[in-house]
Amino acid sequence: MSNFKKPAWKKVERKIDPVVKPLEVEVRDNDIEQAIKVLRNKMSKDGILTELRQRRFAEKPSEKRRRKHREALKKRRSKMRTRSRRPYGRNDSEWY
Repeated sequence: MSNFKKPAWKKVERKIDPVVKPLEVEVRDNDIEQAIKVLRNKMSKDGILTELRQRRFAEKPSEKRRRKHREALKKRRSKMRTRSRRPYGRNDSEWY
């Protein structure tokens, strides 16, 4: 057994908890179009639609790595943008 450390990109993704809260939408006055619109918004906020698009076809491991890297860059840039807008010496609760 060696002390070889695996690269960070080879980490195994953890499975999400199998107990999933279902999305529920209330239909008022038989307005199904509005209910569908609300359901789509909820699904997009939860990331269900993007996951469905990704699972439609098999993704090569190299493509998966590149996608994860792009997502991390996007997240990092977003954080830096919000940090650069904050005044110095204040925490989040005081800024708003």
